[in-house]
Amino acid sequence: MVFSQHEAFIKKESTWGTGVDPTSTTTALAEVLGATTNIDYRIENTVGAVNPASSAYPTEISYHEAKVSGSIDFMFINAMPFVPMLGTVTAAEPVEGQAPYTWTITPSATPAPFTTTIIANGTNDKCRQISGCLAQSLSFSMKLGEPITGKLDFVGKGIDIKEDAYTLPTTITLDDAKVWNPKDTTISIGAVSNCAYITSLDFTISRTADVGFNLTAREASHQFAGKFEAISGSFSAWIADSATANEIEQLVLGGTSINETLTQTNDIVIDAGYTDTKADTWKITIDDALIQSVDATFPLDTKHEYKFNFSAVKVSEVLWESPVTVAAGAW
Repeated sequence: MVFSQHEAFIKKESTWGTGVDPTSTTTALAEVLGATTNIDYRIENTVGAVNPASSAYPTEISYHEAKVSGSIDFMFINAMPFVPMLGTVTAAEPVEGQAPYTWTITPSATPAPFTTTIIANGTNDKCRQISGCLAQSLSFSMKLGEPITGKLDFVGKGIDIKEDAYTLPTTITLDDAKVWNPKDTTISIGAVSNCAYITSLDFTISRTADVGFNLTAREASHQFAGKFEAISGSFSAWIADSATANEIEQLVLGGTSINETLTQTNDIVIDAGYTDTKADTWKITIDDALIQSVDATFPLDTKHEYKFNFSAVKVSEVLWESPVTVAAGAW
């Protein structure tokens, strides 16, 4: 069994759990999460031991529901990962006549169900379709010398493993969108704009979405929308002068001493030169971040470093100038 190409496609379902095929594997920019680096899925039986009083060991194993889950690791090339995670995407009004098209991605109380199609081309093709997927978490990571990476975790209703769920293409050719790079961004934290001294930044969006079961079937029978949890994240920075150190430490204290009343929250904005009608630009806004802690290290003969942990209310908005319309992406 030799595989030469792998890919995972996601597409919104009109009804939870119905399953839907990818539109096109050659032009489906709005159906891939990014430049995929790893795909995995898991099928798990819930089992229990039957251990009667007359026996010192179980006499049989009982089982019921089978649960499907998975994750996709990728390098960001677009803002698509935020769509299934946040749940709402809107187009500009009136509808724009040509590319790029503005996508505004915001949180929704109702998760967007989608089908994940995992395919591999090779000597023996492989195809798996996981239907009724709900996003549970999305990570976003920026580090020195690396592209911006992420991971989407999801849970599903059912899985088709008969190899005929979808007719595989002979080749997989994706859009040539460039991988997102930290050097193309500016980062602002509250009133501290363009923080050029930041060396890493990451955050995770989590939602308690899940699937549920009834007594008469092993496949999930209903979905739980769940709730968004607080955004958790961190960033690190080198500090070149005392004025900057004082400024950034005050993000934690709320002032110049430890007895200050901490009432300050800060929006964190990651901006890749976003401009309406400028292709492939994007901007992420994280609302009301509270800096929880700062660790300051002063090793001998090396740079001074600060690491901050933060918690935030939500990712309130992601803007993206896309080469395809929202309708073309079926979202």
